[in-house]
Amino acid sequence: MARVIVVVARDRPDLFSYFDTVFAGMLNVKVLLDRRLAPPGGVTDPERREHEGIYDELQRRGFVMIRME
Repeated sequence: MARVIVVVARDRPDLFSYFDTVFAGMLNVKVLLDRRLAPPGGVTDPERREHEGIYDELQRRGFVMIRME
């Protein structure tokens, strides 16, 4: 099971390729391309609001690393 998940913004295929190459063969790291669809008018669901920091980071940096415990 992956202990670290790297989520890469869909508009950054260069980062996806980089991380996919760097972490190839590491069973505890999973690299994923963000496939979420943004809701019209922004985030409205309270549960999704809790994760805005992660979404902001993804947009700003192009990726986020999530450590699973």
